[in-house]
Amino acid sequence: MFQNTEVKSINKGFLKQLYIQSLFNFFLVLLIALPYLSYIESGNEIKAKIYFLATTISHFFLLTAIPLLLSIVIYFITKSTRLSSIIFIILMLLVLLILKVDANIFNQFRYHLSPIVFSLLFGKRASDIFQFSTSNVITSILFVVGLVLIQLLFFWIAKRIIDKTNQFHIRKTLAFIVICLLYSHSIFAWADVNFYRPVLQYKNIYPAFFPLTAEGLMTKLGLVDEALIMRNKEISKNQTQNSIQYPLEPISSIALENKKDIVFIVIDSWRFDCMSKEITPNIAQFSEKSQVFQNHNSGSNMTTGGIFSLFYGIPATYFDSFTGVEKSPVFIDELQKQNYQIGIFSSATLENPPFDRNVFSRIKNIRLFSDGDSPDERDQDVTKDWLEYYKKRNTKNPSFSFVFYDAAHGFDYPDSYAIPFKPACKEVDFLALSDNYDAKPLINRYKNALHFIDNEIGKVISHLKENNKLQNTIIVITGDHGQEFNDNKKGYWQHGGNFSKFQIQVPMLIYDASKSPKQYDYLTLHYDIVPTLMKHYLGTTNKAAEYSAGRDIYENKKRDWFVCGYNQKYSVIEQNQITNIYASGLFEITDQKLNTLSKDINYDVIENAFKETNKFYIKNK
Repeated sequence: MFQNTEVKSINKGFLKQLYIQSLFNFFLVLLIALPYLSYIESGNEIKAKIYFLATTISHFFLLTAIPLLLSIVIYFITKSTRLSSIIFIILMLLVLLILKVDANIFNQFRYHLSPIVFSLLFGKRASDIFQFSTSNVITSILFVVGLVLIQLLFFWIAKRIIDKTNQFHIRKTLAFIVICLLYSHSIFAWADVNFYRPVLQYKNIYPAFFPLTAEGLMTKLGLVDEALIMRNKEISKNQTQNSIQYPLEPISSIALENKKDIVFIVIDSWRFDCMSKEITPNIAQFSEKSQVFQNHNSGSNMTTGGIFSLFYGIPATYFDSFTGVEKSPVFIDELQKQNYQIGIFSSATLENPPFDRNVFSRIKNIRLFSDGDSPDERDQDVTKDWLEYYKKRNTKNPSFSFVFYDAAHGFDYPDSYAIPFKPACKEVDFLALSDNYDAKPLINRYKNALHFIDNEIGKVISHLKENNKLQNTIIVITGDHGQEFNDNKKGYWQHGGNFSKFQIQVPMLIYDASKSPKQYDYLTLHYDIVPTLMKHYLGTTNKAAEYSAGRDIYENKKRDWFVCGYNQKYSVIEQNQITNIYASGLFEITDQKLNTLSKDINYDVIENAFKETNKFYIKNK
């Protein structure tokens, strides 16, 4: 079928023929790409619709152009139309097949093809995850055969067109594609700095889409508009239900006669082995009257995911999506529904991370900042403001308060504070941290900061006790994540670097005067706190799975794995291994001491983890 016209001169007709074949395949690519479109929040603005057309045309044409360009290169090297045609068809078949597989995977898991997805598809136990019937196999074979026949048909039609006319205007079509491409990427660069979600969404939906960003240039050109940013955020909020279904079912609850106050006390960077009579005497004493969970893990190794997982009860892989549409936790929604007074007292600003745009997005007139020039001063301000709030609150309605201390994160305490742990470094020199660094003075400074925070928390507990409020108050005391001091000898300091127990395991105690003090040693998670409170103290009748990845914390059920992390990097943590999954799709497996393991991923676990991190996403109607 292919003519072998080996010539020294350039065959322009043949090049036009390849281009026409590419155009035919472009429409075929668009047909295969239809599943992606169901996830796009279309919006009603004309500029969003124009961007959709320009980006869809230019991006999928580029995917189609890959075989074209490579075939042209082969032609210029060999001057063989036959070889170039064969290469073109083979490469185009690969593009079409890969796109088809990716579209199916994205449609099911909202993940694009990546190394870890390839492992799931073609690994040793791929058949355990992806079940293919005989009809599925036959359909796949027929699909491939059909693609081959279609390519031969496109080849024949393109050649007939070139034989009959030479007036095919390639330059005009290419110019149109280039204009669409430039428009797509320049608008994305603008949208990136102006928070315009109808444009930004394409980066996560279209495969192999790497748009241009130019924050510095846009700022210099004066194209950053604060008023426009706020308007765009409102537009994004209006599109929420098109992409997120959280909770899966409407929350229902029964009215409780005696509603209890609820207090969250959270310490930034509080590792699991630093709750003791020496380090945190007030908390340690209070724990003797509480439910203490000895094997408790945060939902992340950073504040971003730690606080998110505590309030939502779901992995922080949802953080960006929920922030973009300002989706409030069902826990906060239910508190407001039941007329709880809400007081939020954070030492660190609530604008970075942007908890004012997710966790606390529905709370009006929220306290965003604390007064003070240092973490210890802001922590003292937090205690002072909470005490004032609690004294002035309306006692006719129950209250919820969140008290977040930051001094341990900053290794800080007042200069005049009587420190119990010595020697302690006078300041933290992060550049000096290395494998040979003597960590004891740094650790002592960290413990002193915790001791100072404990003193502040003691004031909160004492106030509740002195005013006879403990009987009717549920108190949760925990950390947002842990803190590492090169414990695994892998060069990791502080947090955010790995998912070993030193960075994710935290103290957890719940005080409920109606319960006898008890200690629990089974695995519990931040995900469990909201389902527990919703069930026992807010009268919620929904199943926990409808709004959370957790369970009633008092139920001792075996837990083989859990997801921990955030958008850019998260891990699936099992008893004997940690599977790190990156935004790129790359993955690595280590043991609990961060030693690399040469073994296959646990396919069943990873599949379930994918489902857990995607169950609150839905197709757009």
